Formats: sequence, C-alpha cells, structure tokens
Amino acid sequence: MARIRTLMLGWEFPPFINGGLGVACEGLVNALAPRSELSLFLPKFRNSASKTKIRIIPTHYLTHPADFDPYLDANQTDEIYNKDLDERVEMYSDEAIEASKEISFDVIHAHDWLTAIAALKIREKSGKPLIFHVHSLNYDRAGPDEQGQIYNLEKQVLQKADHVIAVSHYTKKICTDYYDANPEKISVIHNGISPIQAYRHPKPFPDHLVVFLGRMTRQKGPSHFLEIAQKVLSQISNVRFVMAGTGDQLKTLMTKSIRLGIANRCHFTGFLGREKIRDLLSMADVYCMPSISEPFGLSALEAAQFGVPVVISKQSGAAEILTEAKTVDAFDTEQMASGILKQLDAGITIEPLPIRDWEDVASDVVTLYESLLNRAT
Repeated sequence: MARIRTLMLGWEFPPFINGGLGVACEGLVNALAPRSELSLFLPKFRNSASKTKIRIIPTHYLTHPADFDPYLDANQTDEIYNKDLDERVEMYSDEAIEASKEISFDVIHAHDWLTAIAALKIREKSGKPLIFHVHSLNYDRAGPDEQGQIYNLEKQVLQKADHVIAVSHYTKKICTDYYDANPEKISVIHNGISPIQAYRHPKPFPDHLVVFLGRMTRQKGPSHFLEIAQKVLSQISNVRFVMAGTGDQLKTLMTKSIRLGIANRCHFTGFLGREKIRDLLSMADVYCMPSISEPFGLSALEAAQFGVPVVISKQSGAAEILTEAKTVDAFDTEQMASGILKQLDAGITIEPLPIRDWEDVASDVVTLYESLLNRAT
C-alpha cells in the first residue's frame, strides 16, 4: 500500500510549548513522518521558522501568531475566550482551509480544540476522513460543570469526526459520558516517550527530594501538592519539595507555602527546559502527580524512565501504563502523603522502566489510517 498522505493540523509545537501537547505532537510527528507523506499546518510562532527543525515534513506556517496559552484554567475561560481569541482561531481556520487546497491528502489528523473549526471545514470541503486526536478536554481544565464555547466546539468535533483518538481509556470515558461521543468511533492510543539513557546525579543537599512537574493551574493539582508536602513534613523534616513549572496560580501557591509554614522546604523553579527537567528527575527520590484530571501525564513516564518511584492520581491516563505505581484519588492528600512517606522510608530507586516509544504510537496511528481508509472504499 502506498504511503498515506496526511494533512495534520497542530497548534503547539517546539519551540512553542506550554504543556504536554507540544511534546506529544513533536514525538508523534517525527515518528510518523517516515511512514506517511505528512504535511503539518502550524500557526506562525515567534521566531518559529528559524528555531524549529522538523525532519522530512513540509511544514506550513500560517501567518497569525500563537502567543497565548491554549490551556485556559477554569477561572480564565470567560475572560480570555473572547472575540479576540475567536478571531485568531477563525483566522487560523481560514488560512488552513486555503493552504489545504494546494496539497493532496488522504486523511485529516487534527490535535485538540483550537484546530477543530479548521478540521471540520476542511473535511466538509474535501470529503476526506477526519481523525480528531484528544490530548486534553475542557472537562479536564475547567471541570464537568463548565460547558461554554470550548466545550460545545469539542462536542461538535467529537461527534462529527470520522474517528477519534483518545490518549487514554480515562479520556475515552469522558468523551462518551460528558460529550456523548460514539464509543465505537474512539480508539485509545496511549502516548509514548522519547527513549533516553537514564542517569543519576547526586543531590547538592542531604535531604530527600520530591518533585512536581507541570503547569501551575487547577487541573494539575499544585495546591494539593503543597497540602501533601505539609503532611509529609509533619512526619519527617528532611524533605525538600520542588515545583517546576509556571502558570496563573504560581504567586498564589508561593503565598500558600508561606501560610502553611513550609516555604523553607519548597522550591519554585519556574519553567524548565528538557535538559534541566531530566537533571531534576535524575536527583529525585519520588515523583508526585496529584492532577485532578490528567488525560495522560507524560511527566510520570519521564520519571519512571529515570527509575524514580511515582505516586500519581488515579484520575490519569498514565495510571493505565504505570501499573506498578502508587495510585491515589487526586483529592486524597492523606493517602498521597502516605504513599510518598512509604517510598522515602524504603529508600527505593526502581529500575528504569521500559516505556512505549513514539515509534509504537506512530505504528498504531498508521494502522488506524489504513483501517479508516479501507472502510471508506
């Protein structure tokens, strides 16, 4: 069978990364490119043409800038999802539709809600099948009760797409239960990870180190992490807690650490690049992911790849992969703290886990392409 020609609609992509979407898209795109004739449509990021190196793929940089965070926290949605953002998404859609007329393709593959309008319009005009790839939903970011414009757009594309890829069974259930998506049209394809040679660095202090990686937003549970830290420190004092990431709650969290009396044990690093994240994981004794709703959780896989014991939320896709991990309800800070204490007491460093890589993911995606196109003929 000839290589399938794929029109891929993305939004976040290195060097523009706010969360796991950019990392996941880069991993998938680089693994998929040798298997598919891939044309990737992206917004024009600041300095993107000079900094982004994408192997093999004809990349179409659409002209409008993408200089805002696609992952809006619940208390920001009404304020930021306004006419200005609507216009930016509409502009992206219009330009993507025009650019799509210049290439030949067999299938449309669109990532997350900001590409949904473009994807639906290109599907309508071309008659080609649409695969909508769900990395995160409004449900995860804002909770089940917030059903505004983003929710409605997600619901529309989930119901109209020819097929949906969910990054976890957890996410598939949300698609069916809260968006009325047809479960028979949803395939679960777990994310992968880029393999690296794990290493360990000595810590510059004698204390234990517990790490949190992620955006400082409601969804990721950073406030819970501080409560967990307080509970751990009430039992043992020689522990430091590092929170790596940025977001709208950062200042509030720093203030909360003072109020809880644990500021001298908490370190807020701000945004870290990949190499610094790896160095941090190489020193960690425990990785904690207390997300309220986590479609996947690539950072937990990164920690496991370094042999770091993980204590993670049950409300996550990563819990489906890391079957040996300690999994706890996201709101049960007592059990999260207990899990961390047990790991610290045991002094365990697990063997680095063999993790599914992006080549496996790309293989599954191509198999899905072929199945979808065979059904269409």
